[in-house]
This record gives sequence, C-alpha cells and structure tokens, in this order.
Amino acid sequence: RILTLIMKNTKLWFGALILVVIVALSIVFGRATQTVKIGAMFPLTGGLASYGELARNMAALAVEEINSTGGINGRQLELIIDDHKCDPKQAIAVFEKQASVDDVHIFTSVACTGTVLSIASQLEAKNAVLLGTITSGNKLTGVSPNFFRNWASDRQESRLLADEIIKKGYKSVAAIYEETDYAKGLVISLQEFLKDSGVELSTESFAVNATDVRSQLTKLSALKADLLFVSVQTVTTGETVLTQMEQLKFQPNNLFVSDNILKTQTLLTDHSRLLEGAIGADYVIPVNSRLEDVMLKYKEKYGSDCLQINLCAAEYDAARLLAEAMKNTDGSTLSVRNYLKVVNYDGVSGQVSFDSNNDRANAAYSLFKISAGKAGIK
Repeated sequence: RILTLIMKNTKLWFGALILVVIVALSIVFGRATQTVKIGAMFPLTGGLASYGELARNMAALAVEEINSTGGINGRQLELIIDDHKCDPKQAIAVFEKQASVDDVHIFTSVACTGTVLSIASQLEAKNAVLLGTITSGNKLTGVSPNFFRNWASDRQESRLLADEIIKKGYKSVAAIYEETDYAKGLVISLQEFLKDSGVELSTESFAVNATDVRSQLTKLSALKADLLFVSVQTVTTGETVLTQMEQLKFQPNNLFVSDNILKTQTLLTDHSRLLEGAIGADYVIPVNSRLEDVMLKYKEKYGSDCLQINLCAAEYDAARLLAEAMKNTDGSTLSVRNYLKVVNYDGVSGQVSFDSNNDRANAAYSLFKISAGKAGIK
C-alpha cells in the first residue's frame, strides 16, 4: 500500500513537472516566434502611388536586412503595410485598423501633410509614435510630441522661392494651387515671405484631384504677371495643370513649380518644353558611398533604379532607425519616443537627429532649375 502511494505521488509529480516544462517551452517558443511590428502607411494608389511604391520597396528592403542579421533581439521584424491613398479620411481608417486590430504602436509613413494632420491628435491617445518621410507641411511642426519627421519643412521651400522672386525683381506673381494642406501651405508661406516686398500676389485654387482647371488658368494668364507659381499635391494634378497650360498655350515669362513637380521625372520629360527654365526647390540628400550601395541593392532586388533618391534614402533610414530604437529600449512607445528625442543616427541620408519640434535637424532645401527635361541644383 505504501509502495502504491509512492508510485501514485511520483506519477503526479512527474505529470506536474511535464506540464511545467510544456508551459515554459510554450512561453519561450511564443516569445521567440512573436514578431515585432512596424506599421507602414503609404500612398499605394492615387496621385502619389509612385512615391508609395518606392517607399514600400525601400522599407521592405531595410526590414529584410534587419531580419537577416537577427531581427530585433532575436525576434523577426514585421512590416504591416496599408494604403492611405494620400487621403485624410482613409488615413484615419488605416491608423485605427493598425493600432486596434494589428496592435501596432510604432509607425512609419510617407506623404502627405493632410494624412498626418488627420491622425496627429490620436497618436497619444492610441499610445503610438509616428516617424514620417516627405511629410513636409509647415503645419506639422510641433503638431504632436509623438510625431517626428526625417524631412525638412517646406516653409524653407517657400522662403527660397520668395528670395529668388525678390532677387530677380519680379513685381507681380500669379499662383495656382490645389486645395490641400501641402499645396496651399506653400502659397500661404510664399505670401508671408513676400509681405512688404512690393510684390503683388494673385491666386487661384482648385479642388482636390480636379480634372479641369482651364478657367483658373485663363484668369491668371490674363493678368500677364511676371511669374506663375504652380503648386500641386500629386503627380496626377501636376499632369492636369501642365497639360491644360499647354492646351491653352499659356507659357508664362517665368515659371516656378512645387517640389512634387520638380522631382517627378515623367512630368519633366512629358512637359519639357513648358518647364524649360522653371525654378523649384527641394530637400536634397547628399549622395555617398553607403547610399550608392543601398541603391544598388534596391536595383538588384526590384530590377529598376529608385527614381526618388531622397525619398528612398529617408524611408530606408526611417525603418532602420525605428528598428534600432526598439532594439535598444524596451520597445514601448514612451521609450521609443524618448530615444528619438536624443538620437544622432548615422544614416544613408546623413546624420538624423531631431530639434525641439521633432523636425529633422539641420535639414535644408536647395533651389533647382529645370533644363532639357532634367532638374539640377541651381
């Protein structure tokens, strides 16, 4: 009887030990296989789909490299990609889905100013941090303690254009702009910098994604201003405005364009005659050997060049910087935010750090001039 009790107790203890081992292994295995997530919100359709495709490819390349060298402290990094279409309402839906359903708290995003403005107020409430690229609108400076951008504010773009207008002695400027935070913001800042300069600024606007802007162009053409400034949100609307200028035979004496036109090669090629001599400004990332290596990897992986080097470099750094922040902290929103506040990251786009407003520090625009279908630094 005593032997029987001992055997029963031994079986119970042995069974309990096996259960403990199974639970322990499950926990360890679960931790080992659980991924670390970054939410990626890109314009994959719509007028800036070309930007979104490059950003998606570049972020995926960065994540692939990170995972090939051990991931985030032994866990694989997973990119949760959704299309915000450069539409504020869609951006809210995508953000809500990723934060609530996918349980994502660390985000990267490319374009547009309006999409970031639509979700900025929710970042703290959803315990989320967002690092943006080509989110340049002046309204985004200091919009949320949880929003950072590794890009320059386009207020600098407007300042350069205003300085050029004053330098050239132009007295009258006409501007056509799309009713978006980015495109309208450029004109508002331009107007601010031209205040008290004696330059007269006349404007016409058009609705988002409008397909006919002939009436606005006709009014501006009749003014016979010294200069026309075209400020558009997307490649699609840029194509609309430039095509209809050609149809109306509206060739201004001098033409300035927003950076979305300046850095879109299809527009420069297809409208080379109209754009010959046009001036614009863009955020420039110096090319170096490390960046050249990454661009070569991009071409080998996707079979084509990245046509927006500054976009690709900045998004590659965004993905890698967020991964570094999670790797070197406990991965919580607060710790990642605090990490970004003081980081000095040696990226392929240069040294990445952030000022007191969470804007990229020491980032600046340069003037460009379009010649023979190419944009070069002026």
